[in-house]
Amino acid sequence: MPSLHVRALLVLALSLASALIFAGLIGVLDARAQLAPANVIDGPSPTILDVDGAAMAPDGSGAILYRKLVEGHAHLFVARLQNGAWQPPVQVDHGQPFGASLPAIAAGNGGRVLVVWAEPWAVISQVTHYQLMSAEIDPGASQFGSAVQVDPKDIGDGSAAYPSLAMAPNGQAYVAYRVVVDNLLNNPTIVPSRPGDELINVRVAHYNGQGLAWTSLGNINDHPQLTMRHPTAENAPVIGVSLAGNAVVSWQEPDASGVARILARRLFGNRVGTAVLDVSATSAEGQPIGSEADAPAIAVGTFGEAKIAYRLAGGAGSPYGTPRILLNTLPSEVDPKGAKLQGAKVLAGGSLLGPPSVAVDSKGDFRAAYDSSGSAQLVSGNDFEAFSSPFSFGGVGSPQEPAATTTTRALTSINPIGGGISGWPSADSSGLPAIAAREDFSGGAWQSALLAAPISGPVGPPALGGSGNGDALIAFVQGPAEQQQVMGAFAKAPPGQFEATTPVGWVRAGRATVSWEAPTEASGSTSYELLVDGHVRSRRLSGLSLRLDARALGDGLHQVQVLATDSQGQQTMTPQASLKVDANPPEVTLRRLAGRGVALRIFDHASGALAKYTTIAFGDGSDARHRLKVRHAYAAAGTYTVVVHSRDRVGNTLNVHLRVQVR
Repeated sequence: MPSLHVRALLVLALSLASALIFAGLIGVLDARAQLAPANVIDGPSPTILDVDGAAMAPDGSGAILYRKLVEGHAHLFVARLQNGAWQPPVQVDHGQPFGASLPAIAAGNGGRVLVVWAEPWAVISQVTHYQLMSAEIDPGASQFGSAVQVDPKDIGDGSAAYPSLAMAPNGQAYVAYRVVVDNLLNNPTIVPSRPGDELINVRVAHYNGQGLAWTSLGNINDHPQLTMRHPTAENAPVIGVSLAGNAVVSWQEPDASGVARILARRLFGNRVGTAVLDVSATSAEGQPIGSEADAPAIAVGTFGEAKIAYRLAGGAGSPYGTPRILLNTLPSEVDPKGAKLQGAKVLAGGSLLGPPSVAVDSKGDFRAAYDSSGSAQLVSGNDFEAFSSPFSFGGVGSPQEPAATTTTRALTSINPIGGGISGWPSADSSGLPAIAAREDFSGGAWQSALLAAPISGPVGPPALGGSGNGDALIAFVQGPAEQQQVMGAFAKAPPGQFEATTPVGWVRAGRATVSWEAPTEASGSTSYELLVDGHVRSRRLSGLSLRLDARALGDGLHQVQVLATDSQGQQTMTPQASLKVDANPPEVTLRRLAGRGVALRIFDHASGALAKYTTIAFGDGSDARHRLKVRHAYAAAGTYTVVVHSRDRVGNTLNVHLRVQVR
């Protein structure tokens, strides 16, 4: 009987193998796509507390964030992924004497990572007050810079913050968070709309990405004078950022009747959009909605299109009866209708629904994941077609999946060429806790795996960070209390589809340049091979173009392809592109005719000879111009030198001397 340690490893290996086998039965996988086992980032150690987030930039760099005890205080650590390899963990809040709580992480290109967190700074009237702090590690740096304050005001007792952080590839970032202004315990002048309500500010700050510069954008909730639900992780604000560095923020806020709704606003750098948008519907099927909306989740696409999912409670106030997951869409910033939501649509229902997770690509395609009574579910769709029916992932060899609670979360990211990555808490066939991960591909193929630590034990909620290009980081903590391990897994899609471009029409020798676009590739450097007519002509290319020696190709039509290989060995080939090569000058034939006559013909098998550049001197003082076919009769016998000059359509020139003997 193997030990627990060994058994966990065996289960992981067998699960991966069988997952790949099942994927092969369903469809042909994208070339060598990887869903690798989890790596131990830190531990085992009793000082490790939990994993708090994962983030990935479009270029494939990213990081996971976790907390562990240092001299009795909870401090923050980040392990970065660069060029497909995990870097040693570094402390985020070095030099800070107090413990950190409620951290959030975001990533930009080049290995840039930004972290925000709450930490105590003063005790006022026997109440500990907190401040919102941040630190950044720049591309090429080995440690985080000094911690700086995000908000010049404190954030009260810190328990409400639950910050949401988003960063554009260029380093611009936003954070949304909450501050309890008054908990109303000793304030009879304000009557809460519901028991337990508090006066809360939803605040946003903007980071310009050029150093230690935060700009507070102030409160963004629609009616700050109205009380709001007691802050929890499931009613926290969420924020997403576009490629241009603009953002969309969504939050929960009760309306005048006291019913909690989901609202949203656009953010443009240091400017807050004036329109407050009603994400959650107030009526459905001809009936008003009086049930609570919570658990907002947001994904913002390349051009500012936002998908906002949320959960609607069931019961007497809901026209649906049971809980529902709904989705609303805010068109892109460049869309003429980009200031208006399209309306909430039901994604799924069930008696026990976990918070949703949503991802969107530049085309508006989305994936939404959630937990329904212990089973991970996925819905996909776009702006033009009906949503797919909820698809149950189930587990990878996990008939004993743990029972769901309302805090169980299934997470997802998206691949712009189809499919994406999803992860959720699960268990193996022996009942040992694990994180299940599944990678879907365009065309219906998929692969899946159970991710587990070498030392088994309770597993914490997973964190997932997607690059937007089909890659994702999955992080979690697992193990008994005295042997906690931080685990990080890298789900890598192959390089995205891309095309090779060849010159239009015929090209001459030495000017056959093939160029190609960089594929949506997110794992380190990419190398290329150039194939002509199925044969490799050049290897280990790093640029995006190559000039071929057309003379080695010969005249004619050739088929060109480029093979991209990422740092993980995954490959994607371009479709064939036609290359027309004219490597040789025009040719001439001379034929003797009866008597003293000759016939000449100038031709080119590839691009064609040009008459306007053709001259023929017959050697007897006469000539012919601008003709490709000509006959000439000599007046007297003798030996003559015929000189022919011509050019083809790509500039190859013919200069030939022919000796003719006439009798």
